[in-house]
Amino acid sequence: MSRQADFATSPRRSRVPSWESVALAAGLLALGLSAVGAWRARDEARAARSRLAEVRRDVDAAAARQRALEALARGPARGLPASEAPPSRIVADLASAIPAGVRLERLLIDYSREGTVEMAVVARDAATWDRLLARLEGAPWLSEVEPGPESRQGEVRTVVRARWVGSRQ
Repeated sequence: MSRQADFATSPRRSRVPSWESVALAAGLLALGLSAVGAWRARDEARAARSRLAEVRRDVDAAAARQRALEALARGPARGLPASEAPPSRIVADLASAIPAGVRLERLLIDYSREGTVEMAVVARDAATWDRLLARLEGAPWLSEVEPGPESRQGEVRTVVRARWVGSRQ
């Protein structure tokens, strides 16, 4: 059998069977869903890379801080520099050097001048004053101890200046 020529004025539409239409629609749907899934996976990967970079920066900062603290611990026996020492640490060190019979009337800590300490002290007598001065000069956490003018009759009232250089923690 031979096929006959079609002399119609308008072309005929070929009918696609309905199961082929359903398969085509399912394929297009699957393609769309896979494209959406790929897009989401790409966004999740970008977010994961961003979080990883942030964590790496935090780890690097923590490692740098640890190296600095280890260097400080290995450094000279001075411990904390005066600019980083809390006032309570300086006061505790000074209190450990003050013998009985000496009263601290005023204490000034000047952090802008590298931990300069100015103490107004009152000692019961000259011997107690000498003990205080010996302790302050022998303290490893003080340097440049400079006693002010003093009167050795009865109580000794004077001002002592020194530089707090640090202590062991």
